[in-house]
Amino acid sequence: MSTPDSGAIRIGHAEREQAVETLREAAADGRLTLEELDGRIEGALAARTRDDLRPLLADLLPPTDVELVVNTAALQARQRAGEPGWAWQDPLVLTARWDDVVRAGPWEVPPFLELHPVASNVKLNFVDARLTSEIVDVVVHGGAGDAILIVPDGWGADVSRVEKGLGTIKSVVDTRPVGREPLLVVRGKGALGTIKVRHPNRFDDWQRQRRLDKGGGIYAKN
Repeated sequence: MSTPDSGAIRIGHAEREQAVETLREAAADGRLTLEELDGRIEGALAARTRDDLRPLLADLLPPTDVELVVNTAALQARQRAGEPGWAWQDPLVLTARWDDVVRAGPWEVPPFLELHPVASNVKLNFVDARLTSEIVDVVVHGGAGDAILIVPDGWGADVSRVEKGLGTIKSVVDTRPVGREPLLVVRGKGALGTIKVRHPNRFDDWQRQRRLDKGGGIYAKN
């Protein structure tokens, strides 16, 4: 599920300054006129929430980059803390060599993930996950195992950027999310295994109910 009212979250100087810098770069590239630049900078400096900034940048950047701008302060704080997954250059890396790697329950999802299903499977269940961004960038480096991504109804998943290997790429999830629901952008390259994006099945629902009966904690298997 998406973070409630994430667009209404207040921003600070870091987000405004990053937005202004982005607008100036766009004008230097000839993508904005000087009049447009002045109007948008005025709007950026007056912005109070993430939703105030998004329309100013939507026609200049891909959605993933827009989210980086409007989440600048939060991302910088987590980067300073040295936590992986909060910078494109330092993703949260999950590697399955001889045993499966699983994340389920109310686990916190950073915006940048890198999956290595070397000889076993990497399975991420986002149904009860705590989202920190409306776009999650997932890079898959395929191996002999499968990469399995389970998302709630309403989410979107774009797998068009994955280079197919000898395995398969399967997604039954709509490319575009519904409203402000999250979007998974899956990139990388497959190999022998399968990259699957799907909604929960009966077995997933049964596992989830068992977790809830036991207190609903995070299930993490490395």
